[in-house]
Amino acid sequence: MIIYLENRSFDNLYGHFPGANGLQDANKTATQTDAQGQVYATFPPVMSDRAKPPEPDKRFPANLPNATFLIDRYVPIHEKHADDLVRSYYRQQQQIHGGKMDRFVAVSGSGLTMGYHDSSQTALYRYAERYTLADNFFHAAFGGSLLNHFWLICACTPRFDNAPPAIRAACSRITQI
Repeated sequence: MIIYLENRSFDNLYGHFPGANGLQDANKTATQTDAQGQVYATFPPVMSDRAKPPEPDKRFPANLPNATFLIDRYVPIHEKHADDLVRSYYRQQQQIHGGKMDRFVAVSGSGLTMGYHDSSQTALYRYAERYTLADNFFHAAFGGSLLNHFWLICACTPRFDNAPPAIRAACSRITQI
């Protein structure tokens, strides 16, 4: 059996798991920079899509420091927070920023990408204690979850050689962030 979560990082749920390569050293390399390369003093506001148009989520402070932080201080693990990491192919390239890993906040527009939960009281944590937990497992392909599900199962990319132009990815120029 494989439990493969999407839209979460390892550290988001298991950053303090005993013996894991987790959050203990994350703040040494996790400093986030804006699109111009300037270090954030505080993160942009966590946005909520509960209102249209989206507005700052009042459950989170407006001055989250540029570091990892416990989301549970503001929103319990079982409660939804709408802000999410951007997962498209080109945006992932920008977030990773040549291996510096410092543009997740800039590209996603929120410091929530640097947050983590205390998952120690969840059923998933019990599975992690009982079975193998892959703390250095990374996605195989840039992009969304569906493509990575293919790679997990068959290490392959599905093909649609004669796809109509209207559904083909086209990028004439990538804006570097």
